[in-house]
Amino acid sequence: MAEARVNTERTAVRRRSAWLAALSAGGLAATLLVSGCDGEPARPPSAPGPVATPTPTTTANLRLPLNAYLPTPEEQATGEYLVYRVQQRCMRGFGFQYLPHLSSDYIKTTVATWREYESRRYGISERAIAAERGYHLDKAPGGTRAPQIATALSLPEREALSGRTADGRASSTPLRGRPVPRDGCAGQAVRTVYADGSESAQRGNDLVARLRHEAFERSRSDPRVAAVNRTWSACMRDKGFTYRDPDAALEDPRWDLRSARPSRAEIAVATADISCKLRVNLLGTNFAVEAEYENAVIKDHTPELEKARTRKAAESERLPGLMRRYDRAPSPL
Repeated sequence: MAEARVNTERTAVRRRSAWLAALSAGGLAATLLVSGCDGEPARPPSAPGPVATPTPTTTANLRLPLNAYLPTPEEQATGEYLVYRVQQRCMRGFGFQYLPHLSSDYIKTTVATWREYESRRYGISERAIAAERGYHLDKAPGGTRAPQIATALSLPEREALSGRTADGRASSTPLRGRPVPRDGCAGQAVRTVYADGSESAQRGNDLVARLRHEAFERSRSDPRVAAVNRTWSACMRDKGFTYRDPDAALEDPRWDLRSARPSRAEIAVATADISCKLRVNLLGTNFAVEAEYENAVIKDHTPELEKARTRKAAESERLPGLMRRYDRAPSPL
């Protein structure tokens, strides 16, 4: 679900973890496996085929090949929102008020969070954002994800939500005169929104996330990426800044990414960073190289990915009807 669906595909970027943590409620699930799907041995990777190199001024509108096998940000956020709404109704049946401040604004803010994450796949890529915030994450999309956290619930509320008693056993007796659903209201909500159950869908999402990570990591060591990083570094030296690559600029220990506002020095480096990226076409080169590696892993995993695409299409078709049924708060207590 939402809380598990963003992974730090750029594990080498330690400083980026500060703002990636703020995204942990709104992106793609990832269990980074070293073997193939369902325990099969990992397949030897195919050689990447050439992809035309674009010249973008931002990565916000670029779509990598594996994106076709994942829900759109809007679909993902809508599904998450509906799960919360079904949980609300179920909890209301036990006499509990749950997520009292939840609204459909959740969809908009979650989409904004995901888009910010994607726009920084190769580091910051928005000139206006760099001039305003440096390397800082936007506070608006990264705001409060869930209006109520599980640890703030009473023991009966937790049992209704999780389907587990305080000692961890599955609920077997009625709660407030009502039987607790299997896996609680949380489990019932997932089964309602994702008709085929979350397990098979999660396997497909995990596969796509693993392949994305695999392709990304292979692209990082590609000579073309190394070459464009060196050209970018030379451009930065011409502007008075010494960094080996864009990650080093982001990781500069002078930046306090948890502070309310960036320093003038951070903004100066960030704006130079963007200028040099555009001058040497770092964004387009990174995208083309990664797309090549993604096409290669798609070729290696076509049957599994087509199953994921079919499942995604079925889920997408269900969303409008589910929104008509559940897009409102339950009656007050």
